[in-house]
Amino acid sequence: MSSQKPTKETLSHTYILQTALALLDHVGLQKFTMRQLGKQMQVSPMAIYRYFPNQGALFDGLVELIWQKSLAPKPNKIHDDWQAQTIALMSQFRQTLLSHPNILPLISTHPIVTQSEFILVEKFLTYLKSSGLAIQPTTVFLINSLTAYTLGFVWAEAIEPKHGGETDSNVMQALQNQTPLLNELMKPLQDNKFTSDQQFLMGIRAILRGWQ
Repeated sequence: MSSQKPTKETLSHTYILQTALALLDHVGLQKFTMRQLGKQMQVSPMAIYRYFPNQGALFDGLVELIWQKSLAPKPNKIHDDWQAQTIALMSQFRQTLLSHPNILPLISTHPIVTQSEFILVEKFLTYLKSSGLAIQPTTVFLINSLTAYTLGFVWAEAIEPKHGGETDSNVMQALQNQTPLLNELMKPLQDNKFTSDQQFLMGIRAILRGWQ
């Protein structure tokens, strides 16, 4: 990672978050420290604490940054309905997470808490409402379901298992011979019939159909 050496004029809330995200991409969450972040920017950790009172506040800022990257509306067609716009936004969320897989533990465990995040959600809902979404008592569960599905999907495709988790070809062959129904179910995956993008979109569309 190459970053411009910060000075008193360039050190800022945004610059710290962007540098922290780049460091997190490189070292992972478990090895991330405020001291390392300060070293990366060639400043004392105390300089960072002037912008973020503690590491938890910095992590909240990183979560906010990811949501900002994910939910900035990018209309495809002027006449797209809210379902199509939702699919586009969730796909954008997935691509953002795939670009920063080390952020997954933070996004998965840190709920929306900052004022900026709530304002972003309001803009997101306003955007969908203008495309035909009717805000109902169940809408919050729809949004939660879409978010949880997307997070889970990215966890499965971006994070490699550390211990176990590898398919035993002998076991799979035995199952194919003994359980034709299971074989029929698993064959599309074994044959790579659908790409990850196609699998993701099938799940999103199924959730949306359930709310129609």
